[in-house]
Amino acid sequence: MKFNRSVRAFEFPHTATALLLAVNILVYALTLQRSGLSAPSPGALLRFGAMYSGALARHEYWRLVAYAFLHASMVHILINMACLVWWGGPLEGRVGASYFLLIYFVAVIAGALAGVFTHPGFYFSVGASAGISGILGALLCLKLLKRIDLPASFFALTIGLNVAIALFAPGFDWGTYLGGFFAGMAVCAVLDAFEVAGPKLLRCKFPEFVKFDLGILFVVVAWLTDFSPMAMLVLLVVWIVVAKAADIALSLPRGLAWTVAILAAGNALVAGAVVMLTLPATAGAIALPSNLVPWAASALRQLIAAASSSPAFATAIVVVTVCGSSFLLYWPELTRGLKDRGGFAAAGFRAERRRRRGL
Repeated sequence: MKFNRSVRAFEFPHTATALLLAVNILVYALTLQRSGLSAPSPGALLRFGAMYSGALARHEYWRLVAYAFLHASMVHILINMACLVWWGGPLEGRVGASYFLLIYFVAVIAGALAGVFTHPGFYFSVGASAGISGILGALLCLKLLKRIDLPASFFALTIGLNVAIALFAPGFDWGTYLGGFFAGMAVCAVLDAFEVAGPKLLRCKFPEFVKFDLGILFVVVAWLTDFSPMAMLVLLVVWIVVAKAADIALSLPRGLAWTVAILAAGNALVAGAVVMLTLPATAGAIALPSNLVPWAASALRQLIAAASSSPAFATAIVVVTVCGSSFLLYWPELTRGLKDRGGFAAAGFRAERRRRRGL
């Protein structure tokens, strides 16, 4: 977490904001290519993951997130990406990448659910508006909690601009927008309460990479269990136990290095499980792009055939690759942990945590 309360009304996009920006632009380009038109066709948007009224009944839960990366026109994506950069910079600069992404994606999912339940008839939705409105809701929550020094004029301007756009934009989905907005406020309030209670529950502040990695593992395992309510409850309990174990490990000598090793092993095991569970069902259904050069298409077909004929060997390769990649990605933290003799939660750092209250 960032400790400073003062942020600028505009900040250059940080890592997570820039990543979301790049993915949205890339997906828009792909939908344009598949449509062959000046704007993505409704059919292409539906294939890529647009949210519609029957998605939940068909257990197409992936659409709860995928729809937020699709846009119906150039004007649509330009407005959304401008707001993402404008509001995302101050929020990510204040709360860090992990909490920022958590707020964003919870707002995206909440917006999709709100859209479904506020449309009794046919419903078709695309766009990042729910996630972006969640960012604005989180900023407003921080302002109300007196955790941030953004001027009131910032909120008057941004909320007024949104109302103006909504009044003149055809097909604006108020349900999705407001669902994301209030979800962003709620998540930010919960995170602030957690940060207030954190010094009593945890020995040390989790580094950003630990929070991000544990979050990704939680989402992937939830997807493997098809988001079953009972499985989600069990997974939540396991996640809490793992988080507390990581907290204890971080406070021990060389604990940061042990945490890196455990996360690398967890990443590898989950990646292996994904391959083992999905390869038999998807290997024969993989369709290669028609514009691939012949040598690349031939190499990919041979790779898919080899993986299908020997799933155990393919899984082993994935496990080793993911484990090694995790160690490389977290190499600075690993080397720092190996040199640490007093534990990640040093005395001075514990004093800093006692001084802080909330986000």
